[in-house]
Amino acid sequence: MYYKVREPILYTGLERESVLLNLESGGYFSVNSVGDRVLSILMKRPSTVEELTYEITLEYAISRESAERDIQGFVQDLVEQGLLETVDGRDGS
Repeated sequence: MYYKVREPILYTGLERESVLLNLESGGYFSVNSVGDRVLSILMKRPSTVEELTYEITLEYAISRESAERDIQGFVQDLVEQGLLETVDGRDGS
């Protein structure tokens, strides 16, 4: 399953965190530096949890198991908040 950032979502980086704003609901969600990295990947292309886990474990000192668990929870939270959606493939459809 691929995840992508929904439209219309604004995403901006601040000094110590990043923020997603859902323009439809007015809700926002702030994330730390690891969440910011996950979101920067998803802003470029739809990705699976496995792909996100691979990228994060290359950049941060974290085990694959821990990263995968945390990323799965993170993307689920964002889906529930209406900030991410699931798509069938990398092309975003």
